[in-house]
Amino acid sequence: GMRNIKTVLAVFICVMVFALMGPEFNPLFAAIAAVLTMGPSIENSIETGWNRILGTIFGGAAGLLGIFAANLIPYEFAYVAIIPLGIMVLIYLCNNFNKAGAIVITCVMFLSVMTTYPQDAGSYMLAMLRLLETAFGIIVAFLINRFIKVPECTEKARDEGSETEKELITMAEKPGSDHQKFKVSSIL
Repeated sequence: GMRNIKTVLAVFICVMVFALMGPEFNPLFAAIAAVLTMGPSIENSIETGWNRILGTIFGGAAGLLGIFAANLIPYEFAYVAIIPLGIMVLIYLCNNFNKAGAIVITCVMFLSVMTTYPQDAGSYMLAMLRLLETAFGIIVAFLINRFIKVPECTEKARDEGSETEKELITMAEKPGSDHQKFKVSSIL
């Protein structure tokens, strides 16, 4: 339905903008954020979008902190221990701050920062870029959901649909009719 169309449009805009920016820019996280943020209504998108923005900031900051911690530990694979511990702490904190709706994007953002870039000091700028990419996808999804409305069905169209359904049921109930009885609204 309309949510499908709006989600596709949001992903298209993310991919197009990043393609125009050049090959060094990757639309992956913007497109993922757009898909995760698109809700069935603007009210849902506002709440979801706010959770996604908070989760993006929180997960990105936690990822930067995780990279910093991994650089302090003298073992090459310190991040292997930091990642699951970080996920555990992030889920705990989101729940305690009554932001359960932000858990998924917080963890995705943390994982993307911790696993996508090399664990060195130069990765901080790349992690900030990842945060901006994700925020862009959230904003695109929010704006599309805000300005593209689901077409409303008029009373007349609704009444005509009901009459057509009644006629089909009546046809199916006639003696000698080989039509099977069903409700049209059950397949819509």
